[in-house]
Amino acid sequence: MKDLTQGPVIKLLLGMTAFMLVGMGVQTLYSLVDLYWVGSLGPQAVAAVTIASNLMFVSLAVSQMLGVGTGALIAQAVGAKDHARAHFVFNQAMSIALLITVLFAALAWTAEGAYSRAFSADAETTRLVAGYLHWFVPAMALQFPMMAMSAALRGTGDLKPGTMVQVGTVVLNMVFAPILIFGWLGAPKLGVAGAGLATLIAVVAGVVGLLFYFRRPQTYLKLRAAQWSSPQAGAWGQILKIGLPSAMEFALMGGYMIFITVILRGYGATEQAAFGIGQRLLQAAMLPVLALSFASSALVGQNYGAKLGTRVRETYAATLKLGLISMLGLVVLAQLMPETLIRGFTEDAGVIAAGVRFLNIISFNLLAVSVAFACFGVLSGLGNTVPTLISTTTRFSFIVVTTLLLIHYDRFEVARLWWLSVAGTVVQMLMNLAFLRRELRLKFGPAEAVAVPST
Repeated sequence: MKDLTQGPVIKLLLGMTAFMLVGMGVQTLYSLVDLYWVGSLGPQAVAAVTIASNLMFVSLAVSQMLGVGTGALIAQAVGAKDHARAHFVFNQAMSIALLITVLFAALAWTAEGAYSRAFSADAETTRLVAGYLHWFVPAMALQFPMMAMSAALRGTGDLKPGTMVQVGTVVLNMVFAPILIFGWLGAPKLGVAGAGLATLIAVVAGVVGLLFYFRRPQTYLKLRAAQWSSPQAGAWGQILKIGLPSAMEFALMGGYMIFITVILRGYGATEQAAFGIGQRLLQAAMLPVLALSFASSALVGQNYGAKLGTRVRETYAATLKLGLISMLGLVVLAQLMPETLIRGFTEDAGVIAAGVRFLNIISFNLLAVSVAFACFGVLSGLGNTVPTLISTTTRFSFIVVTTLLLIHYDRFEVARLWWLSVAGTVVQMLMNLAFLRRELRLKFGPAEAVAVPST
């Protein structure tokens, strides 16, 4: 456990962010390497993985619910020096995670055939999607207990074990993916399905590794399996109250991605593949602000629990500045070298042209996203995630409704969809800023009225 209520805010923030970036960076590196291997199988294979991966937004939505709710409550308990409370919340979160694991796997396996047929542009893509999901579904289901354990560690300020496990699972994934895709070393040649199986193997290893870590005598939080079968409505309610709005945000993101997939279906596998590559690159570019957001949430949670309002505001200011600085360089890179970035994953001229168009436009999102995520990190640490749900709903509603109107009244070009995304993200940013100012004023009063803590 690390006390985040003491010491320079920016040093703590940078230290936690660095740990998270290692794990996220390695994870994204695998994602890009995986896309590289799959890309060698052709545009339909890339489109299949893109379509199948959209389901990951559903699992991420529920994982976000667990992660945000668990992390915020444990951080607040640690800040208030309430060890028993932190321990209790952790085990209640594990009971939720195990229940969701079983339900998610059952529902996803039942629906995978219909999902594959509904969103694929042709029969071959449908077959590839189904093959990938066969192994990828249980991998997604096992993310829930992994998220609960990782969020608990983040709330205590202890990022090293979670990062080590994450790096280890990614390395396993990177090793097994080409072996199972291409049938190296005598393994079966599974193609796209091999990428899904490699992910499952890695996730199983990660869950086992974290379980062993929590069994150590010196670990701050302890696993108590006996408590998992005795859910407490109050604890579940608090976790869900904080985490559910974030889960709904990610669910909206999943719905939005499915909407994009449906729109692009009419333009063929080329546009779907370009979007898949561009979206992976965009996700990689957003890693710094995501890491800053998660780190700031833990910092804010502990300092809010300790009633240190000035340090909460300092955390927000530092997160905002660091995020904007990191994103500015990436915007310039996407504007100057988009073809080089896309060409690293495909030689298909049509996919390259569509991917360049995507990056040229959508990269302008990054600055607004950095501000929006800075606000989200602070609000989640304070335990109020409803405002960001409202702004996200507004953003996606604007994009979806406007797109549907344009499709009916004019010849629709894909570039218009990306410009609408930029406009919607700016709206979300402005709303988050307004919501955060209001929340800080309600929690701590005017900024000038907050006393500087002696620590």
